[in-house]
Amino acid sequence: MKKYNTIILAAAVLICACTKDIEYNGPDSERMLIVNSITESGNVPVFKMSHSAFFLDSYYSGNNLERDVTIDVDINGETRSATYVDSLKGYTDGRVITDGDILSVSASHPLYGTISATDTVPHAQNCMFTDYRKEYVPTQTMSELFDDYFSDFDDTSVDSVWVTEIEIQGIDDKKDYYIMTIEPTIIYYKYNDWTEQYDTLQKSLHFKIPSETKILLGQADAATAILEETEADSQFEWGSSEFIFDDLHIKDGNKFSFNIMMEQPDTLDYIYTYSDEGYYEGATPYSVADKIKDEVIYTVDVKLYVLSNTYYYYHKSVKDYLEADDISFLSEPVTILHNVKGGAGIIATYTSKTFHAEFKHNFR
Repeated sequence: MKKYNTIILAAAVLICACTKDIEYNGPDSERMLIVNSITESGNVPVFKMSHSAFFLDSYYSGNNLERDVTIDVDINGETRSATYVDSLKGYTDGRVITDGDILSVSASHPLYGTISATDTVPHAQNCMFTDYRKEYVPTQTMSELFDDYFSDFDDTSVDSVWVTEIEIQGIDDKKDYYIMTIEPTIIYYKYNDWTEQYDTLQKSLHFKIPSETKILLGQADAATAILEETEADSQFEWGSSEFIFDDLHIKDGNKFSFNIMMEQPDTLDYIYTYSDEGYYEGATPYSVADKIKDEVIYTVDVKLYVLSNTYYYYHKSVKDYLEADDISFLSEPVTILHNVKGGAGIIATYTSKTFHAEFKHNFR
C-alpha cells in the first residue's frame, strides 16, 4: 500500500479547500473503509463513511455505502445496529453519549473489510474564578506585556490591565486535554443625578483582546494557543480568545490568570446628554475621566472543553498541518490520523461546560 504523507482534515476544512470531488482511479486493493465521528457529550454520535484511502472523494456522499456497510455501535457494552439517516448524511443508532461512556463502533463492507474503533467520553471539569483585580500599569511596561500590539494607538491612553485568575478543579493525575474559550465584557455606568439611576455608556472605551495575550498557568507560561488567534476588529466590540493546553503544563494548584488590556480614548464621539428639552444624542465630547468614575461591571464567560486523547492529537495535527507552508493536499496522498483498527478515520469525543462570573466596581 502506498505510504501517505499528509493528514485527514475535518469535513468543514475539506469542503472549504476543495472546489470539486477528486476521483480515485487506483486499484480497489488500495481502498479501505474510512469512518469519522467527533461527538460532544450529550449528543448523538453520527458516523460518516467513505472507502477511499487515497483521496477523500466521497467523504459526504459515501458512494452509496449505506446500501452495503453494516455498522454496529456499542455504548458501555450494549450493542445496537446503526442505520443511515439522509438528513444527517451518516449512520446513527439514535443514542446519546454522556460523560464517562465508552463508545465503540464496528463497520464492515464486503469489498473493503472490517474496521473498529473505541473512545471514552471525558468528564467535564469545574472552573472557579479565584481572583479578579484591576491593575494600573506604567505606560512603559505595556509594550513589554503585549509585544507592542497597541503600537498603533496612543500608548499614553492605556494605563490599566484587568487580571482574572481561574482555577481548574478536579484534574488530579488525569491526562486530559482542554480548550478554553474566554469571552469578556466590560460595561461602564455613570450615575445620573437627575434620574437617580445609572446610565449605560454604550460608546465609552476601546476594548481589545491582544492576539498574543499572555496566559499564565501558575508559574508556568507554557500554555500554547494552537487554535486560531481571535481579536476584536471593532473598537466597541469584544472578540473571544481560545486556548488549548494539557494538564502537564498546569502547576501551582491548577491556577492560571489572563490579562486584558483597556485602552481609553480622550473623548466620546456620541453620548446621551441632558438638556431642557430632555435627552438627546449629541456630539458633545466628554472627558473619560469625568464619566468613568461611578460603576464598572466586568463579566467573563469561560467555556472549558475537555478533549479525549484521540481528539486532542487529531486536532493538534490538523492545526500543525494548516500552519505548514504548503497546505494544498489536493495533489498529495492523504494519510489518516486514526484510532481505527483495520482501516482509517477518527472516532473522538469531548465535553464542555460554561462558567460565568461578574465583578463590580463602585467608585461613588
